[in-house]
Amino acid sequence: MTASPATAPKRRHGVELLIEVPAVIVTFVMMIHITANALLRALANSPLPNTLEIVQYWYLPTVAFLGFVAAQYRGQHIAADLVFQMLPDVTRRYVLALVFVLCTVLSAGFAWFSWGEAVHAMQTGKTAGVSDVVAWPAYFLVPLAFASLTVQFGLASLRAVTHPEADQFIGDPDDAILLEEMASAEGERK
Repeated sequence: MTASPATAPKRRHGVELLIEVPAVIVTFVMMIHITANALLRALANSPLPNTLEIVQYWYLPTVAFLGFVAAQYRGQHIAADLVFQMLPDVTRRYVLALVFVLCTVLSAGFAWFSWGEAVHAMQTGKTAGVSDVVAWPAYFLVPLAFASLTVQFGLASLRAVTHPEADQFIGDPDDAILLEEMASAEGERK
């Protein structure tokens, strides 16, 4: 369950670039790495060393956690609208705020717990499986992503109560596209 952010298009664009450009670059590098490994394995019988470990401990966590943050920022998480639309309008904002508060608390808990795990991984010099590939820095992606989600969910819970007209519950991907087009058209008029 999420709501679309009611931010100005220019400000949104900068934050989206900050989140999505690294994700695209890492995805592209991962694609090249995996393709080179497959070609070298098939043609020269000499695969790139530690490809599985690098993909598993570096590329995929980076893409996944940046994706979580970007999806929440854009208001594009999957939502199941089973009961929400049947609630009275007055009640919806408080139910939405309560759900966002619950998500805030859970994200904060995940950030807190994963910070301890990341520090422990750093102190022990965690490597990827039995290989020598250093893996502990990627463990810090988890608390950073959940800290970002904590802030985003907290702000969404405040917006749900204070500006219910700005937040739309999105239960259908077509609604998300329509709301985004309306927001960009309104931004162009200003």
